[in-house]
Amino acid sequence: MRWVVLVLLFFGMIINFADKSIIGLAAVPIMKDLNLSYAEWGIVGSSYYWLYPVTGVFGAALADRIGAKKVLGVLMLTWAVLQFGVLAITVLPLLVVYRVLLGAFEGPFSPVAYSHAHSWFPPKLRGFANSVVVSGATVGAMIVAPLLVALINMLGWKMAFAWLGAVSIIWAIAFQFMTKESPVDAYKKAKSQKKKPLEKLNIKDFLRLLASPSALFTTLAYFSTYFLVVWIAVWLPIYLVEVVKMSSAQMGFGVMVIGIASTIIYIGVSALSDYLFKKNQNWRLSRVYVVGISMAIGALCMASITIFQHPVWVVAAMCLAKGLTYAILPIGPTIMINELPERGSLMTSVLTSSGNIAGIVAPLVTGFIVGLTKSDKLFGYNLSILFMAVLVLVFSILFIMLVRPANQKNVEKEQEDSLLKTSN
Repeated sequence: MRWVVLVLLFFGMIINFADKSIIGLAAVPIMKDLNLSYAEWGIVGSSYYWLYPVTGVFGAALADRIGAKKVLGVLMLTWAVLQFGVLAITVLPLLVVYRVLLGAFEGPFSPVAYSHAHSWFPPKLRGFANSVVVSGATVGAMIVAPLLVALINMLGWKMAFAWLGAVSIIWAIAFQFMTKESPVDAYKKAKSQKKKPLEKLNIKDFLRLLASPSALFTTLAYFSTYFLVVWIAVWLPIYLVEVVKMSSAQMGFGVMVIGIASTIIYIGVSALSDYLFKKNQNWRLSRVYVVGISMAIGALCMASITIFQHPVWVVAAMCLAKGLTYAILPIGPTIMINELPERGSLMTSVLTSSGNIAGIVAPLVTGFIVGLTKSDKLFGYNLSILFMAVLVLVFSILFIMLVRPANQKNVEKEQEDSLLKTSN
């Protein structure tokens, strides 16, 4: 059963990021049909994130109370309604409202999905499980792009959005009928027949926990990585064409290669982390050192493309930079949940919300840096890349030095025994 849950979460993440990326792929026909200026299109792109970080926290907290399965099903059905609603969009205000609502209801998906995978897998497999969920984001944002473009060209942009809505309905039905809420909950219910109610959250204690070195610097490491996530989505295609001098076809192939190779790399890093954790149960070695060192190497690979700009090296370096830096995305939620296990979705939402804040800030910062050097575009891009590399490098070092996850060894052993008895 756990593998069915993981596969469905993987496909759910694909839908989530396909919903995000299709707006950019359909930019030209949308701007033409609605007669939008570039400034107006900037509002459309920004509007998705206006409520995203806030609803991510509230949706995750709700999932901790009523169950992840219910929340994920409602979220996906809401996406479907919104995607079908695109058929009625004829003016800019409606498009902005659609994007705000889509962002609001997609905000909770990632933290709830990570927490749900966490509940289904024993500690020694949680890094791998979360890396599979994360890989759905890469597939949805980069690898399925040719399919989405084909749908836009064949059916028109509105019908392409509606097609994603239909896929969302299929996923929601499959998830509700093919999965259970939690094997741990089922095991406890079989023994006690009564689930202990979740205690009311003490806000002061919660904020104190978030300010602790382990939670704070895990969050900042995640935040720094999201600068690269957003840069890849917004600026990488332009960089490959304008600076590296690739053709459009070469750029498309390069983006796809980076997406596939980086996914293999960060799944491999997560598997290594799980292997070391299984061997020694040492959080610092298996989670913190593995992720922090990977991020640091990834930052150096990223910085190298400012010196060596041969197309082959740029693609290879970006494969390494993205794959190694992204190691924090699957392992970070595991560390945060470990700090407050009974509020797993809420703790994970803190991470994803920090990433979403980076999603708002990063394009503005990159655009500002590039804009400072209008007469030398190459220098501007290199400066923005060095800024990201230094940001990731600094926070990866702080992550290694200061993050010391709480000892949950006994709890994890009990969870693993329960999972082994109930999920297979």
